[in-house]
Amino acid sequence: MRLPRQLFRILLIITSTIAACPIYGQVRYSFFTPEVEAICQNALEYIRIKQSLTLQQYQISQDVEQLRNTIEILNRHLEQTLDEQEVVESELAAINRHIDSITPKRPDGPRPKVNIIDILSERLSFHGNYGLNINQLALSNWAAGGENSWAGKAFANFSLVYHKKRFEQKFIGSFAFGISRFADKRLEKQDDKIDLTYSLSLNSKSRWNITTVATFNTQFADGYKYPNDSTVISTFFAPAYLTLSAGYTYKTKNERFQIFLSPMAGKVTFVFNQDLADAGNFGVKKGYYDQDGNWIPGENIAAALGVNVIINYKQPIGKSITYLTLLNGFYNYTEKRDDDLLRLDFNWENTINFAISKHLTTILFVNLKYDHNTTFPVYETIEGEETVVDNVPKLQLKESIGIAFVHNF
Repeated sequence: MRLPRQLFRILLIITSTIAACPIYGQVRYSFFTPEVEAICQNALEYIRIKQSLTLQQYQISQDVEQLRNTIEILNRHLEQTLDEQEVVESELAAINRHIDSITPKRPDGPRPKVNIIDILSERLSFHGNYGLNINQLALSNWAAGGENSWAGKAFANFSLVYHKKRFEQKFIGSFAFGISRFADKRLEKQDDKIDLTYSLSLNSKSRWNITTVATFNTQFADGYKYPNDSTVISTFFAPAYLTLSAGYTYKTKNERFQIFLSPMAGKVTFVFNQDLADAGNFGVKKGYYDQDGNWIPGENIAAALGVNVIINYKQPIGKSITYLTLLNGFYNYTEKRDDDLLRLDFNWENTINFAISKHLTTILFVNLKYDHNTTFPVYETIEGEETVVDNVPKLQLKESIGIAFVHNF
């Protein structure tokens, strides 16, 4: 082996060095020069390097052997897994053949029609929300005055859409009913509405589509002239409004903005409370006495022809705020009036939803409404008493804000 030879050389160099050292004060041997000493040192350094490389080579050989063993184990495991896969595929093929053998074949002839439920599930979409809005006011020793009260409003909204390639049908409903209770246990109606809309649109390649729209509006319960709760001023189907329109709809690609224009729309007002009809409320022909003194009851239906405009807009503001607005306007150009009143009716609803959590929302609602057939008394002080001198239409405003528990579906 080489290693003992190297050791023998080292021992020889060490022996020569010792022999060359001065002994008892004598001078070194002349053959051991500095050049020889440098050569010996270099030889020792090379020997150390060679030993280190030999150790590294041994370690690498061990690692290579270990990797070869690991690869061999993995190959055996792969072969076993492939064999198991073939067995499973064979069993699965046998099961499929058995299922095919026991499944009755479809008889020859026309293919059966697809289930109507499957068709509707593909073409129908239904979504909306419902919830409860709560407001509360508590006062104690409040110098500015006021009255303890609470208010609650239940609401529900839904949209049912049926769409095909050539046309689209949409049915929208909006319902609300709210009451307020004051400290003297007096109850007043806060909100009350039934709004239904049906539309049929023929789809085209452009943004403008031919559309027919039918809207219906009324209320659930009686309305009173608060604080007097003995005089009824409105009730179910008194009034009720039915509008039939045909025109064009424009909507943006994301459908956040939609506008419907109808140059020819019919509006029918129903007043099925005879007392209100006799008074001529909401634009119906009021009752009167004829020349013979016979009472002619007021009419329950009034029809009008005009222009109808409906605008919808929805805009998210950040991640938790949504603004929605709906403007429905009707201009009557067939009614003849002796006064200079604007023959325009509109209902403008604005809603801002502040989402607090999944089911908790703060809702700000502002509703502006004008109906030239809905009048309000004008008072003047005559001889110290408030006296009604006229009845005129006025801009109506309703605003509410509160915490609502909402469930979306």
